[in-house]
Amino acid sequence: MQDKRILVLIDGFNYYHKLSNYQKNNNICVKWLDYMSLLKAAIEKHIKTDNFKIEIIFFSAITKHRSVESQLRHKTYLKALETSGIKTILGEFKEKYIEPCFNCKQKQPNEKILKHEEKHTGVNIAITLLEKAMTNEFDRAYLLSEDNDYVPVIKRVKELYPNKEIIICPPPQKNYHVHSLLAASCEKDFYRFKWNQIKYFQFPNEYNGFINPWKI
Repeated sequence: MQDKRILVLIDGFNYYHKLSNYQKNNNICVKWLDYMSLLKAAIEKHIKTDNFKIEIIFFSAITKHRSVESQLRHKTYLKALETSGIKTILGEFKEKYIEPCFNCKQKQPNEKILKHEEKHTGVNIAITLLEKAMTNEFDRAYLLSEDNDYVPVIKRVKELYPNKEIIICPPPQKNYHVHSLLAASCEKDFYRFKWNQIKYFQFPNEYNGFINPWKI
């Protein structure tokens, strides 16, 4: 039997914020997540076979506007992921000024607020999904995100290559808002990770020379 070719695209910050909130609220480390082990185990159970080849790509951006310590934690994690066999593709953060609002903390009443917005990650994921479909590099793709911005590219891939399967995998949460993504994928359902899975598949506190920067 020919191995099923699996592609996994991870929207890093889309997952990170949910993981960070869970860790803060439950005092349990979940940000040191071993995506390779988690995904291999989850996909084997999902497709009911271990006959598959997997390529995992993690998309993110270094938060250069934050502290050096924050950047080092992020870089340490990216290196740990790469050591586990995951490819990383980085975008960047751009400055963006927004109009003041009721809850904004501006210095002056009419002062615009400086924000930092992640750029290129969505485009990088969309390009990668479309390119790998065009070059016939996967049979099934898992998209780890709940961002509806991916609806157009998923629709286009399914129009061009209807036999390509695209499974939506939003981060674990109480309420899911992925109806548009699910409709675009033409699948009956999306894949739900459980927090027990997330907690179980963490890197060891010391992994190939990298120390867990979020150890509790």
